[in-house]
Amino acid sequence: MNILITLPKNLLEKIISGKKEFEMRKCLPKHMKIGEDGFFVVEKGTDDVRCWCRVDDVRETYIDHYSAGCFASRLCVSEEYIKKYANSEKVYLWKIGKVIALECLKRDSLIVDRNPQQFAYCPLSYGESY
Repeated sequence: MNILITLPKNLLEKIISGKKEFEMRKCLPKHMKIGEDGFFVVEKGTDDVRCWCRVDDVRETYIDHYSAGCFASRLCVSEEYIKKYANSEKVYLWKIGKVIALECLKRDSLIVDRNPQQFAYCPLSYGESY
């Protein structure tokens, strides 16, 4: 099952351009089929769904203050952001596979009524009628 996440415009553009290789989250959706399902991304502060990304792999890891620098370029965030977010706790790194840029798709079309804090399950899959 696909999910919807919210990201700021700068990170969305890095996903679409292929620069952002991983998405870091503190949780992993239980109903996501790795290598098949993925996530839609709604731009923060809007209801514009800008892309869909297949999740090709998930890495469960602990990122401490010493290893944060190793992940910064692949996550397209600062080392300080990683240290604050991960805080030496378990995180999940979602390997971003196929990315499809979308135009004219609104969040409501995915039957999700507000932008999620963590994620929201989408009853529709990529390619279904919206």
